[in-house]
Amino acid sequence: MSPQQPAGALARELESAHGRGVGAAIAGMQDPALGSVRLTGSAVAVLADAAVTSATPFLRAPLLARLSHVLVLHPPAGDTGGDCTTCGTPAPCPTARAVQP
Repeated sequence: MSPQQPAGALARELESAHGRGVGAAIAGMQDPALGSVRLTGSAVAVLADAAVTSATPFLRAPLLARLSHVLVLHPPAGDTGGDCTTCGTPAPCPTARAVQP
């Protein structure tokens, strides 16, 4: 995703990622290698969606923490002179632009 990507495109990308995660969870729950604990039936899709939805915040938290740290190092507003405090380039630097929504 580019830093200039519109919010609607981001929403579609996140929805697509969620769908792929649910598909992988469904396949995993129905894997014949699971033997007697293998799940089948119409409830598998609901369980897979619930598993992916509940896991998302735990998977997202470390990424958000890293992005926050990047913005501390590369503040979008820069220093009092308008430059990035890490890069020394005009703010927002390319790094800050890449991680800003």
